[in-house]
Amino acid sequence: MLDKKVWSARLATLRSQLRNQNADGFILTNNLDQFYLTNFFFYPEESVFLIYPKGVVCFTRDLYVEPFGAYAPQIKVIGGENRIKSAVAYAKKLGLKRAGFDAAKEPYFSGSYMKKNGLVELPSLISKLREQKTPEELKIMRQANRLAYLAYEYVRPRVKTGMTECEVAAMLEKFMRDHGATTTSFLSIVCFGENAANPHHETGERKLKKEDAILMDFGCIYKGYCSDITRSWWHGSHAPAEYTKIWNLVEKARRAGVKKVSIGTATKDVDAAARGVIESAGYGAYFTHRTGHGVGMEVHENPCNAADSTAILQEGNVVTVEPGIYLPGKFGVRLEDTMAVGKRGANILTKK
Repeated sequence: MLDKKVWSARLATLRSQLRNQNADGFILTNNLDQFYLTNFFFYPEESVFLIYPKGVVCFTRDLYVEPFGAYAPQIKVIGGENRIKSAVAYAKKLGLKRAGFDAAKEPYFSGSYMKKNGLVELPSLISKLREQKTPEELKIMRQANRLAYLAYEYVRPRVKTGMTECEVAAMLEKFMRDHGATTTSFLSIVCFGENAANPHHETGERKLKKEDAILMDFGCIYKGYCSDITRSWWHGSHAPAEYTKIWNLVEKARRAGVKKVSIGTATKDVDAAARGVIESAGYGAYFTHRTGHGVGMEVHENPCNAADSTAILQEGNVVTVEPGIYLPGKFGVRLEDTMAVGKRGANILTKK
C-alpha cells in the first residue's frame, strides 16, 4: 500500500514548489519521479500523472488500473491510450489556468503538444527534491552500496587468468541479484589491461593475462536506488613500478576528494581537491572526466563534483568521488566510492 505519510509530505512539498512557480497544475510523465512520489514502479511512458490543488489523477495502461488503484486508493486512476492527450483534456476540464510540465524531461513531440495546448514549461522540481535523501532513503542506499562492495569482495579472489571480461561481469551481477538487487545500476564495466585506459570501456571478450591490470566499475539497484563503485588492482605478482605509482597517486586523490566532501562545500572544490593531486604530479592530462556525480534513483544525478558546477553540497546529498588516470595503450586506474553528505562530512556507503 501507498505510504500515506511519505506521499502526503512529498506531495505537499511539490505543491508548494508549484505555487512558487505560479502553477496550479502539473503533468508528470517521468516514471522515476512518479516512483519518488508513490514508491510504485511504472515502466517509462506507461503512466501520466496530473497533479492539481485538490487531487491527483493517474492515466495509465489498462493493465495497471486494478493493481495501482488498489495500491493507491487516494489517486484517481483512468485507463487507456493517448495518456498525455487525456491528461491535457482533464486539465482543461478542471479549468486549470497555468498548468505546466517538466521541460527538461519531456520529449520534443509531447512537449510541443502540451505547449500548443496552453501548458507552460517548468523547471525540474522533483529532481531538485530528489537530491536530498531522507534517512529512510539513505538506509536503502547504504544497503545498495553494501551489496556492490560485497560483490567486489566476493569476486576479486575468484578472478582467474584466462577469464573474459564478460565472465567476470556476470559473476558480479549474479552475486548482487542473489543478495537482493533487482538489476544493475548501469552496464557493468570490466576492463583488462589496455582496456582499462578507456574510462567507459564496453565489457567484452578480452581474456585476462597472468600479469594484467583490472578495473571494475559497477553497481546495482536495490529497492529502487542505485549504487556505484570502482576498484582497480594488478592481477599477478609483478606489478610494474609505473602501475604502483599511478595507483597510489589515484588513491591519494580519492582521499583528498573524500576529505573535502562536507555540508556547505562547493562541488567544484571537491573536484579541485582530487584533481589538484593528479595535476601536481604531472598527470592532469590523463584525468579525463569529472571527479564525481550524484546518485539516487538514477546512477547519474545532481549535484556533480565537477569543475564547472555551481552546486553547494547539502546534508542528504549522495555523491561519488572517483578520480582516475588513464594511460592509452597501457592501463588505467580509477578508484570510486559513493558517500552521503552528513554533519560529520563524508559517510562512505561503499563498504561492508
